[in-house]
Amino acid sequence: MSSLRGKAVVVTGGGGGIGSAVARLFAQEGANIAVADIDPEASARVAREIAAKPGEAYPCTVDVTRKESVHLMMREALDRWGRIDILANIAGGALRTPVLEMEESEWDEIVGLNLKSVFLCSQAVLPAMIRQRYGKIVSISSIYGFTGSETRANYAAAKAGVVAFTKSLALEVARLGINVNAIAPGLAATQRVRSFYTDEDWEKRVSTFPMGRAAEPDEIARAALFLVQDENRYITGQTIHVNGGCLMW
Repeated sequence: MSSLRGKAVVVTGGGGGIGSAVARLFAQEGANIAVADIDPEASARVAREIAAKPGEAYPCTVDVTRKESVHLMMREALDRWGRIDILANIAGGALRTPVLEMEESEWDEIVGLNLKSVFLCSQAVLPAMIRQRYGKIVSISSIYGFTGSETRANYAAAKAGVVAFTKSLALEVARLGINVNAIAPGLAATQRVRSFYTDEDWEKRVSTFPMGRAAEPDEIARAALFLVQDENRYITGQTIHVNGGCLMW
């Protein structure tokens, strides 16, 4: 109940499936949570759920692809708690478009949401973490960053970029008390992802997986919790694969 007691945490994409699971789990472990999302209703809902447990959380509306918005988010957290101990870069999303049909704007949108956002949020939080000589950054990559994805080249490229960015930043701050890691999920059973499938198509898809099912959002969140706990302070620059064995095909 106390592995993150008193830690100040910013969770981007906190109103979504994986983001809300991370926010709730970290709050259960004693952290104070800034639930940041571009959807104010979603972030407010998750913050209310956390506060009712009880726990300390507040909603924050942010566009993680805009530097000004990101810096306002970080300033609000610093004004509230005086420090930021953990940044969870969970915000992301994908569109299905073959490369030959992809508009430049589609490329920019998806790369911005999945990769530029990780850069902007990490850059914005680093001064506080450097002053503290302490910090944990965990970002979401994807299995597609390793396998590629037909009709989602922009998403796969961005998620591969998250892995390289994670390694690079980890090297930059390794002597400053800051750990930087990533998680590469496979298919997760979030409400948004499930909405793209009929029940029959979903069962057909997950039946081919080595474990016979998709990940639950909480399973991704528990990998994030592992990476930000102080007991694991010697782990940095790594990407943990949470895909039920799918990468071994």
